[in-house]
Amino acid sequence: MSNLPISDDIITKFNQAYDIIDKIRGKPNTELDQYFVTRETSLKRALLVNPEDYNNKRIIALGDMDLVSLGIGILSKPKDLAVLDLDKRVPEIALNMKFDQKIRSVRFINQDIRIRMIAILKNQFDYIFIEPPMTKEGLEVGLSRAVQCAKKNEPSKIFLSFDANDKQQLIDEYVERMGLTIESVKKSFNEYEFDTPLGTRTSNLYVLDVNENSKETIINHYFGPMYYRESTQVPQLYECKCSKIHSVGQGGEFSSLKELMEKGCPECGYAKNFRYASSILLE
Repeated sequence: MSNLPISDDIITKFNQAYDIIDKIRGKPNTELDQYFVTRETSLKRALLVNPEDYNNKRIIALGDMDLVSLGIGILSKPKDLAVLDLDKRVPEIALNMKFDQKIRSVRFINQDIRIRMIAILKNQFDYIFIEPPMTKEGLEVGLSRAVQCAKKNEPSKIFLSFDANDKQQLIDEYVERMGLTIESVKKSFNEYEFDTPLGTRTSNLYVLDVNENSKETIINHYFGPMYYRESTQVPQLYECKCSKIHSVGQGGEFSSLKELMEKGCPECGYAKNFRYASSILLE
């Protein structure tokens, strides 16, 4: 970490805190597409902004098992340092940061990004960090939630970590549809401890500018496939309001969700919204 623009004392403080919290964090949860970045990458993310510019600002990490909030909290004094996650280990991590590491502004919000953003978090944050599942669906859901959180009436930025892997056109599409601007792209910025589901050990980081006309494409709850193993699973399972499970896709009862909604549930005749039967519980 000798090339980072901070003092040796700060690096030592970060390393000591990181070692403690890393023990609490444990191993990545593959059900949630977790693949931790290296320690140096975690700190490099925190240094994407001059630490002084974090002071008195509101920052949110939509998922933070990579511990970017730890670096921000050690380097600066934000007004609000929110960590939104559904991983059950994060509350203990946040408590350790608040009381043992003396990062008083940190707070934990228990929420799955598939759930629409709660009103008190909308249009509130200056800086938003997000590394969604590296799927088409994960990208749209993650970016939508980030846009919901971002301030629109004054400058705000989204830091998106994502492995393009031939998805650059998709990123450009969602950026345009949501009224965002790509300020810069940092190629292979993120380095991972192990291979991601896409078989790589790096991903790009996109610095996105939000403006007053920016708007998410997914406003309400999202109940479709999102995680890597879900989006590649064939067929997909959808649940009717009568609790009947239907398989959709190649080799399933219905060739598409559209066909299921047109024909309706054979059990009860229901033909509106079917819930995606994910193994990950919405909390």
